[in-house]
Amino acid sequence: MEFENYTERSRGFVQSAQALALRSNHQRLAPEHILKVLLDDKEGLANLIEAAGGDAPKAHAGVEAALAKIPTVEGGGAGQLYLAPETAKLFEQAEQIAEKAGDSFVTVERLLLALALATGTSAAEILQEAGLTPQNLNSAINDIRKGRKADSA
Repeated sequence: MEFENYTERSRGFVQSAQALALRSNHQRLAPEHILKVLLDDKEGLANLIEAAGGDAPKAHAGVEAALAKIPTVEGGGAGQLYLAPETAKLFEQAEQIAEKAGDSFVTVERLLLALALATGTSAAEILQEAGLTPQNLNSAINDIRKGRKADSA
């Protein structure tokens, strides 16, 4: 993961996801943590999901349920956070999506798209069950960005 290639906003979401995982006494940073903080955003990601034909409240309920199922750690292992392999793949995919789109930096929209494309994860299943498809999300991102590229952090 090339963290310096993420926008300041994206970095903030990743840090918020780490804090969420720690507060929840989870040992691994999972895609669901990232999805949760993205869905909690008051500045438009829920609107983006709705614009792409998805049901943001349903996705939010799904991610809450998924996070509640993650085992908690107490005692000696508490406070130690590891990157789940599927999260590492998620970051790699977000970077590839951004590069393919001509962006110099990974934006939060690209992180959300990578989550939707992360087959085999409960985050992708949650988004799918909420009616969000990667194709519709990509179209909504393109409509909102109107050809603009992310060329600064």
